[in-house]
Amino acid sequence: MSLHDSFADDHTYEKNLRWWDGFTISLSIPAALFVGMGYAIGLIGAWTTLVLLGAVAVLACLQNFIYSEMASMFVDKVGGISMYAHQGWRTRSTLVGPLATYGYWFSWSSSLAIYGLQIGKLVQAEWFPEETWTFSTGLATIGLPHLIALGVLVMGWGLNVLGMRPAMWLMYATGALVLVPIVVFAAAPLLSDNWSMSNLHWDIAASGEASWRTAIAWMFVLAWSVYGIEAVASFVPEFRDTIRDSRIALRLAGFFVIAVYILVPFGVGGLVDQADVAENPVSFYLTVFESLFPGGDIVMAICLIAGLVLLMVMTTADGGRVLHGSAREGLTIKQLGELNRFKVPGRAMSLDLLVNVILILFVGEALAVIVAGIVGYLICHILSLTGFLNLRRDEPDAHRPIKLGKQWVYIAGLLVVVDTIMVVVGALSASITGYGSTKELIVGVVVLSLSIVLYAYRRVVQDGQPWIWKEPASAVEADFVPDDDEDEAPTIDPARTL
Repeated sequence: MSLHDSFADDHTYEKNLRWWDGFTISLSIPAALFVGMGYAIGLIGAWTTLVLLGAVAVLACLQNFIYSEMASMFVDKVGGISMYAHQGWRTRSTLVGPLATYGYWFSWSSSLAIYGLQIGKLVQAEWFPEETWTFSTGLATIGLPHLIALGVLVMGWGLNVLGMRPAMWLMYATGALVLVPIVVFAAAPLLSDNWSMSNLHWDIAASGEASWRTAIAWMFVLAWSVYGIEAVASFVPEFRDTIRDSRIALRLAGFFVIAVYILVPFGVGGLVDQADVAENPVSFYLTVFESLFPGGDIVMAICLIAGLVLLMVMTTADGGRVLHGSAREGLTIKQLGELNRFKVPGRAMSLDLLVNVILILFVGEALAVIVAGIVGYLICHILSLTGFLNLRRDEPDAHRPIKLGKQWVYIAGLLVVVDTIMVVVGALSASITGYGSTKELIVGVVVLSLSIVLYAYRRVVQDGQPWIWKEPASAVEADFVPDDDEDEAPTIDPARTL
């Protein structure tokens, strides 16, 4: 019996999602494009941004294919790729699970404050430009954007703790609005007289650093949002037809993000002047939309806000499930392993709310923690991909309802190398992008270290078990999908189907 079996049946998620729900969840990731793309275009030019975003999107898509195989092996595992890292490494080290979980969770959780503040700034710029009052909490200066961010945080939390279905209805509505600027910008080269190829520039040498180092530093930052399409994996236990729905949702999200992250930067880059974007890296979208049709600035503001709300609702749901899954597996404190009466991890999502309220009120500009989050997030991906390799080596005959070809072992190895280079070079070069410094790296180390402390407390104090460095192989084998699983589908050849 595995640790998660010790939880009663009333702590099991309801299986009421379909693949299109998973795809709707993934629509939140293109919304993040509108947060980071302006900063990149303003500093390194539209052509450079397009190439780097496209490259990272291809990497994210390949990773999603690999995660689809692991999702089919562990259909009842709550927590997505952080749980896959745990399953792939637990016979070698019990510390990987806690590290992957908290690296993943902190990256997603800290972004809530960032997106909330972006919403606040957009609302202030569009409708309340004169409201520039501020007050101090002693550690940060607070204004109208911060209060708006707090309100949106509480709203997103409230919808999520009432169950997945209310949250999904909001995701449907905001997802539809997100598609508006995506479609408009993607079609701009064909429909707008204002679009010009002369506005697209290569400016990768602007930082004064070596071009290769600048490229990797920006890929490191951009991966924070693009790689997020794996979030669909966190909801696998809630899919009605687990194998089919998770396969379609994960892979469709990968193909979609490649198209969006190539077409949208191309469309936006041809409509704007690089200097104007550098001056207003987020609000410049309002001016661009206004130039396309009357009232376009208001439409774009609404669409951007909707996209950020979608991101926040999805992030709360995802982060809460990761902490809940970690507690179910015995990797963190027991208290986070409970579902509320609406069958969602209310306690874990409340912790997300608390962390972000603190960031908004006492850090102010939550962007300061982004590098810490990216480091932990990419480490989680590396551990998940190497976990895939470990499982292929240790359990070659394990039941895999979705089994990738042998070439994917080499693809996974290549992805591990690329992600590792991004972590090492990107973290040490964060000043190139303006997203962080050594202080933020220390924050990341502290968060990852805290995961080990909480794991030790759970195992030794709460569970009363002796400390172990690795688990027996039988522990992993017990968690594989059994051959007679009701969700089992025939083994799928990915070369023939989505």
